[in-house]
Amino acid sequence: MKATRFLVTLLAAALAAGAALPARADDSARPWYADAAALLVPGAFHHAATAKAAPSRVGQARLMRMKGVQLMNGLSKAPVGTTSAPQLQYFGGPLLGQVKVQLVYWNSQVSHQDKLPGFFSSIVKSPYFSWLKEYSTGSQTIGKGSYLGAYTDAVKAPASAQIEDADIRAELSKRIADKSLPQPDANTLYMVYFPPGLNVDLDGQGSCQVFCAYHNTFTAGGREVNYGVIPDQGGSCAGGCGGAASEFDNETSVSSHEMIEAVTDPAVGLVTGNNPQAPMGWYDANYGEIGDICNAVQAKVGAYTVQREWSNSRGLCVASASDPGAPVSMMSTVAGASSAPKTAAATTR
Repeated sequence: MKATRFLVTLLAAALAAGAALPARADDSARPWYADAAALLVPGAFHHAATAKAAPSRVGQARLMRMKGVQLMNGLSKAPVGTTSAPQLQYFGGPLLGQVKVQLVYWNSQVSHQDKLPGFFSSIVKSPYFSWLKEYSTGSQTIGKGSYLGAYTDAVKAPASAQIEDADIRAELSKRIADKSLPQPDANTLYMVYFPPGLNVDLDGQGSCQVFCAYHNTFTAGGREVNYGVIPDQGGSCAGGCGGAASEFDNETSVSSHEMIEAVTDPAVGLVTGNNPQAPMGWYDANYGEIGDICNAVQAKVGAYTVQREWSNSRGLCVASASDPGAPVSMMSTVAGASSAPKTAAATTR
């Protein structure tokens, strides 16, 4: 009942705010990526992020949004005026054909350090990856991956309890340079986890306020560095990033979302301009990346909870070739995430 009242309150706030907003005369000039700060209902969420305007960026990180933010802003599977079904297109960029996952714990306070290695070492070799071959290209084949290991850093939490995306890039660069982390190659993915109470700010957008997680790209020493940012899924993230009863299950779900998006669209952070183009990989200009279409739609693969991902060939959100799948549904806009076959969650555009 509490959850229902909360969702109803958010919906009422969204409707009230929507009525006060002027109609847009031309939507065609909007960038292909979502500006989460612009989507926020004024006053509905407090920003832990800085008040400064977001700087101009080359490329754009891909966010997995909080369900409440999606609901409050009326985001559904189909953007306004769009009736076509999702269909990911390939824009010519690299793929992580045999992903190599390296875990990075920001410090010793990160939760679930005893469980995450088991999840990744199992899931990268599971049926969760086998069906992704449908997104292979003429020169790149997506197959099962490998787990490289875990590294526990010793970064002290700042007094402000907030770090920036630039801090994460700098720390990864430092640890790659001093060889604490394996050197990046064409398949390396650094999955970075953070302790409870530490907010991650991405250009004025706060973790567990606007987004659940994201993946991004930068270059260091002429090499591409692909990384996922996974804030602690307790605290303010609890209940907003997945429908499982267990915090760890929601963390693996969020992690799988970012991992598969990084596999199928790793260089998104290097894209310039406002139109989908190389070096992007697989992307739908209306619906987003492979995980965005099925945001927080959970399933089990073996012992672990994952998020289903969009299959072009089946027209469903799936977790494996044998998964019955889940269709895109407007029910998710109100009901949130579920592992039930006929329920889907709101999109992250």
